[in-house]
Amino acid sequence: MPKYKKVAELIRERIKDNTYSVDEKLPDQNSLAEEFSTSRVTIKRALDLLTTAGLVYTIQGSGTYVKRNALLQAQSSIQIGHNVGLTTAVRDEVELQSKTIKFNVRFPDEKEQQQLMIDKDTPVYHYQRLRILGGKPYSLENTVVPVHTIPGITEEVLKDSVYRYIRGELGIVFGDNRQIVRAAKPNELDKTYLDCKDDDPVLEVEKIMFLKTGTPFEYSKVHHRFDMVEMSFINQDS
Repeated sequence: MPKYKKVAELIRERIKDNTYSVDEKLPDQNSLAEEFSTSRVTIKRALDLLTTAGLVYTIQGSGTYVKRNALLQAQSSIQIGHNVGLTTAVRDEVELQSKTIKFNVRFPDEKEQQQLMIDKDTPVYHYQRLRILGGKPYSLENTVVPVHTIPGITEEVLKDSVYRYIRGELGIVFGDNRQIVRAAKPNELDKTYLDCKDDDPVLEVEKIMFLKTGTPFEYSKVHHRFDMVEMSFINQDS
């Protein structure tokens, strides 16, 4: 695990056990870097990860503080809607397995071209993965990624964490994401891999992920078993 993620997990645990309490200002980045024997860059990446997870917030010129709802967030094992990815979301609390169903390189269809802002001659990775939590089928991912934007995706990467590879190995910084959540009927893949019955609903999350530059790098549709996930929405001040 990269050092910044280890630091983020340690700070998360301190929030969870109330070592850092609500509205408390965290030690400054220099102090944290000295404590964890690392660089300020690593500390900043760790704090960025915790900010994305909704645990801390930063006031320019003042410092980083624990959010009022941070304890609830720290105790929640799975969240949909953030950029941290499932592997980071579940941490070590639940066994996570990934099974690659399909993986190839092809050219994008019309909708994929539109969503990823690429032309029809741009090669893309296309993969379908089953994610298994605690031995139970959790979600079925159908994902398209431009090869030139995120090079080097392999079956080994798919078995682990794609986001970890993108951030850790390629050093790419994520930006925003846009998601549409809807109820859907199960398709044949859902019935096969998610063990859905004909009348079981699935939660479909259609998502576009962006780089910090605003370039879209992932278009996906993820189907979740209805009894394996719930969503919470947090409205934040602008």
